[in-house]
Amino acid sequence: MADWISRPRGRNPTQSWELATGTAGREIELRTGLHARSWGETGPLVLALHGWRGRTTQFRTLAAALLARGMRTVAIDLPGHGGSVGDSATPRLLGEMLAEIERITGPVHAAVGHSFGGAALGASLVYGFRPKRLVIVSSPTRVSRIPVFIAKEAGLPEPAMKEFVKLLDRDAGRPSAELDLLATLPASGIPSLVIHDLKDAVIPYVEAEALANAWPGLKVMTTTGKGHRDILSAPEVLKVIVEFVDPATGIAGQK
Repeated sequence: MADWISRPRGRNPTQSWELATGTAGREIELRTGLHARSWGETGPLVLALHGWRGRTTQFRTLAAALLARGMRTVAIDLPGHGGSVGDSATPRLLGEMLAEIERITGPVHAAVGHSFGGAALGASLVYGFRPKRLVIVSSPTRVSRIPVFIAKEAGLPEPAMKEFVKLLDRDAGRPSAELDLLATLPASGIPSLVIHDLKDAVIPYVEAEALANAWPGLKVMTTTGKGHRDILSAPEVLKVIVEFVDPATGIAGQK
C-alpha cells in the first residue's frame, strides 16, 4: 500500500494563467532523468517545486516577476511528473534529491514549494538543503499523516495499520513525522514565509495555523478565495513572494 500511495497518477488540469503570462522558459536536464524548466541565466537562484500531479508551468507567472527583479528561477519536475523519470515521490526521496540538486546548481538563494512541493522542502532540511529563504504555499505541514489517513479510508485493519506505520518510518529512515514541516522548519531558523488560503479545499488552512503556532517568528500571509492552485497566480501573492525573497529589499529577514 505504501508504494501505491507514493506513486503519482495523472495530472491536475492546466489553468489558463499558466500559459498567459511571461515566457515559457527553457527545458533543462539537471541530471540524467531529472528535468526542470529554467527562466533567466544570472542572478540569485530561486528553486521552485510543484505539488502532487503538478507541473513546472505553475511557476511561470512567479518566474516572470522574479526575472524582472534580476533573479533566475529553476522549477523542477518531480520524479514521476513531466519529463522526470521515477514512479515514486516520497518526502525522503525528494529531500535527498534537493540536497543533491544544490550540489549541482550551486547555492540556492530561495526555494518556493507549492502543496506537496512545500512538504518536500521541509524534508530536505534534514538532508542538508539550506536556502537562505523559504516560501511554503498551500502545503501540508504534517505530511506524515496523509498516508495514514488514506490507509484508514481504504479500510486497512488496525493490526495492519500498526505495521504500515512501521513501514513508513522504515522507508523514512526515522519516525516519518521528523520530516514534517512542523518539525523541520522551526528548527532550521531559515527566514520563512507561509501562504495559505482560508478556504483551501485541498489542504486545510489548519495546516498553516499549526506551523504558525509552532513558530511565532514565521511570516504568514492568509488569502481568501484564491483556492489551492490559483493562489500561485494572484498578483498580491506574487508581490509578497518577490519582496520576501529579493535580497535587495531587506524584507526577507524581517520576522
